[in-house]
Amino acid sequence: MNKIVSIAWREFAATVFTKGFIMGIVMTPVMLAIVAGAITLMKKQKGPQIVGSVAIIDRSNLLESRIISNFSDDAVKKELDADSERAKTIVKEATKGTNIDPNALPIGSMPTPPIEEAPLLSLEFLPADTKDDDAKKPLETAEVRRREAGRADVSRIALVVIEPSTVMGDEKGDYPNFKTFYADRLDFQVKDRIERRVARAVVDTRLANDKRIASTGLNSEQLRKIMGQPSADAMTVTVGGDKTDKGQLKMLVPMGFMMLLMMSVLTSSQYLLTSTVEEKSNRVMEVLLSAVSPMQLMTGKILGYMAVGLLVLFLYGSLGIAGLIAFALFDIIEPMQLVYLVIFFAIAYFLIASLMAAIGAAVNEMKEAQAMMAPVMVIVMIPWLTWFLIQRAPNSPLATTLSFIPGANPFVMMIRLCGSEPVPTWQIPVSIAVGIASVIAAGWAAGKVFRVGALMYGKPPNFKTLWRWIKMA
Repeated sequence: MNKIVSIAWREFAATVFTKGFIMGIVMTPVMLAIVAGAITLMKKQKGPQIVGSVAIIDRSNLLESRIISNFSDDAVKKELDADSERAKTIVKEATKGTNIDPNALPIGSMPTPPIEEAPLLSLEFLPADTKDDDAKKPLETAEVRRREAGRADVSRIALVVIEPSTVMGDEKGDYPNFKTFYADRLDFQVKDRIERRVARAVVDTRLANDKRIASTGLNSEQLRKIMGQPSADAMTVTVGGDKTDKGQLKMLVPMGFMMLLMMSVLTSSQYLLTSTVEEKSNRVMEVLLSAVSPMQLMTGKILGYMAVGLLVLFLYGSLGIAGLIAFALFDIIEPMQLVYLVIFFAIAYFLIASLMAAIGAAVNEMKEAQAMMAPVMVIVMIPWLTWFLIQRAPNSPLATTLSFIPGANPFVMMIRLCGSEPVPTWQIPVSIAVGIASVIAAGWAAGKVFRVGALMYGKPPNFKTLWRWIKMA
C-alpha cells in the first residue's frame, strides 16, 4: 500500500508542481478576463464606414419619399438607437433577478453608435421600366470599400426591385417579397439595414393606402405599438415564495456541469497516458517494475492523476460557485448536483483512466496511442454532441438509453440531473451501478494489458492482440 501511495504522490507532484500545469490552469480564467477587457475597450472604437449607392426600381411609384426618409440621417440615428436599446433590453431580461449590473457588461452598456459609424449609402432611383439585368450590371464590377480620404467616387453596391403587387397586393390578396441584388463581399449588416429600411417603407405605404385602416384614423406608428408583442414578467412559484424566473440561465447549468466534468476527467487522463507512454519509451518503466508490481504501478498512477483531476475540478468548480454566489445565482443549482458531480467524476475518471493506462502500456509512441484512443473519444463525445437534446428532454428514449451505456453514462446522467425535468429516482442508482460495474471491468482488463504490454516493445498491438493479452494474462 505504501508503494502505491508513493507512486501516486510522485505522479501528482510531477504534474502539479510544474510551470506548465500552473500556467495552464491559471491562464484560462486570465484569458477570459483579458477577452472581457478587450471587448470593453473595443466597443468604444468606431467601426469603418462602407460607402456605396443603392439603386431602387420602384414599379409601384409609391415609395420614393418614404425610402428617402428611411435613409435620412435622422432615420438612421433612430435605427441605431433602437438597435442599442434592443441589445440592452435583452441583457436586462437575461440578468433579471441577479446581482449582475447590466451596464457593467459590454453589450448592456453599449452606447448608441455615432451617426458616422453607419454605412454611407446614397440612393439612386431608376425608371420603373428599367430591366433588372441592366441595373445589375454595375454590381459585377462594384468596389465594396471603406471610406477613404480624398475619394469621392461611389460604386453601386445594391439593387432593390419592388413590384406593384408587393405594395398593393396581388389578385389573391398576397403580398410578394421585393427582390434585392448585392455586390460580392458586401457586409451582411449593410444588407440587413438596406432591407429593413425598404421593408419599413413598403409597410408604411401599405398601411397608408389601405382604406380599412385609413377609416380608423390610425397611423403606422400607432398600429405598430398596438401590434407589438409584450414581454412577460415571468415568476417561478416555490414553497419559499415567488422568485424571478431564471429559465434562460438554468439552460446553461447542464452544459456547465458537463464541461467541468469533461475538462477534469480528460485533462487528468491525458496526463496519465502521456506519462505512461514516455516512461515506457524511455525505459523508465523497466526500472519501476523492478521495485513494484505492474498492478501497483498502474494503481498508483491512476490514483495520482485522479488527485490532479480532483484539483482541476475543485479549482474551476470553486470559481463557478463563487461567481454564482456573487451574482445571486446559487439557487439555480442544487446541493445534490454537486454531490453527483463528484460521484460521476470518480466513475468517469476511473473508467477512462484505466483505458488510458492500458493504451499507454501497449504502445511505444504517442502517435500510436492516438489511433487506439479513437473509440474511447467517440464514446466520450456522444454526450457533447447531444447535450442540448438531453437537457431539453432528460427522460427521452435517447437520454435514458445513453444513461446506461458505459463510458457515456456519467456525462449523460450529469446533464439529465441538471435538465428541465426530474429524473426517475430508480435510474440514478442503476446508472451509478452500471458505471461502477464498467469501472471494475475496465480496471480488470487494463491490469491484464498493463502487465503484458509494459515490457513489450516493437510493433504496436491491434485490438485483436489486446483481447488475446486479456485472456492469456
